[in-house]
Amino acid sequence: MGCRQASIFLSMEIAPPALPKRIARVIVRGCGLFWGIFGCLAEYILRRFGGRLQQHTRIHVLHRWSRRTLPRMGIRIEVTGSPAVAGLIASNHLSYLDILVYSSIAPCAFVAKREVRAWPAVGWIATLAGTIYVDRSRRSETHAIQPEIQSALAGGLPLFLFPEGTSSDGSRVLPFHSSLFQPAVDLQVPVSAASIEYAIPGGIAAAEACYFGTMKLFPHLLHLLGKHSIIARVNFSSNSFLFTDRKQASLKMHDEVERLRFSRVEVA
Repeated sequence: MGCRQASIFLSMEIAPPALPKRIARVIVRGCGLFWGIFGCLAEYILRRFGGRLQQHTRIHVLHRWSRRTLPRMGIRIEVTGSPAVAGLIASNHLSYLDILVYSSIAPCAFVAKREVRAWPAVGWIATLAGTIYVDRSRRSETHAIQPEIQSALAGGLPLFLFPEGTSSDGSRVLPFHSSLFQPAVDLQVPVSAASIEYAIPGGIAAAEACYFGTMKLFPHLLHLLGKHSIIARVNFSSNSFLFTDRKQASLKMHDEVERLRFSRVEVA
């Protein structure tokens, strides 16, 4: 009898009292996420019946639905500064949330790693929004997509680039790949910087918001949706640069992103 009571007591200790609340949050926020995905996809399909969608239309659809969906996922955004209205914007890369967060702030296009296309939900709508994908393991493909990047930049779109080539835990900014800066050098369009970080009150953002390495998407997302709150902090530089050399561009923008990570108040 004593052993049975001890077993029951142990099971009560293992099961946290807050578990029903976490489950409820996952259900409610999961429904909000699916509502946003369905709404975004539906708008793309309906607009497609009217003819070929221009890139400006695509990014505005993603912008509108990102703004509606993130609050329903329990994600609050804090922004310092303003994004450039055109040109290339280099940023660090932490999670599948990055595209939705940046898109919710302003209509924009993206250059992202090929793996994003296969991500459920985020990958689908990112593809419909005209995201340019690159397989950075194949050097020839990096050069092959440069005309697409040039076309987006020439069209006056703000184009976000994740030059690290992969996502990380946010402890540092990984080295930037220089080749994708070449279109901005060729067209002489301005390049600016942005940084993103996540905070989870009572949690560990590096493990619970950042998505990298061998993490599995669905378990990670379920755990994230169960958190009490998630904060995405974005910092935009007020400085923009013109470059004549892509390697110089990658080094300078790496320094800019690092600076933004440690500066919540932007000084021009």
